[in-house]
Amino acid sequence: MADDDAVAERIDSRADAPHFGGESAQRQRAPEEAALNAETDRLEKPRFGIRLRHARKLRGLSLDELSTRVGLTEGYLSKIENDRSMPSIPTLHRIVEALGININALFSETERDGGPVLVIRREDRPRMETGHRRSGDRVVLEQLVPSGPEHMLQINIHVIEAGGGSREAISHRGQEFGLVLEGCLDLSVDGNWVNLREGDSFYFDSSLGHYYVNPGSGIARILWVNTPPTF
Repeated sequence: MADDDAVAERIDSRADAPHFGGESAQRQRAPEEAALNAETDRLEKPRFGIRLRHARKLRGLSLDELSTRVGLTEGYLSKIENDRSMPSIPTLHRIVEALGININALFSETERDGGPVLVIRREDRPRMETGHRRSGDRVVLEQLVPSGPEHMLQINIHVIEAGGGSREAISHRGQEFGLVLEGCLDLSVDGNWVNLREGDSFYFDSSLGHYYVNPGSGIARILWVNTPPTF
């Protein structure tokens, strides 16, 4: 097991993803990173810890038992539950999978007017920050479809800063579709890398290990669809 800093360092040290960079690329990234930082600063601090704690207690699990299941220390899990640490997407996925929920269930609830069409205005879109900039695994998720048993689709926009990504393969049941709205993406599925540019789409079986990296010098925005909602 490892604490949050060790986890971040371990994720950051993975070297099997393509590497792009250099001083000139870093200078080019500055405006885009500033824009993402401004967006992130606008976000509230993570407030999904109480939902994780509630799900854990509903399943009758102690922190020690959950720690054993997901391979993280009790101290790190406690920090997450108390909103004092932001896990990466792969780490968060391990936790929610062990608790029998999905990442969508951690977003703040969306108000509904009871009509036949669910509308989420852009300015009201729930957002969640995951990961750490120092580890290169920070990703902001923008929720487009709320969590709930009546929804068969899990749809988010993944906002990934230059050089960032999920950096650790995850797998789960279902299928996935994506569309690159902005920027570019290197996607690994079952060890096979594909490079995607703005306007490109992709589709794969979620049971295959998958993760991604933004190799570009600017922000990448990816429309990402999962069905059923198992991410």
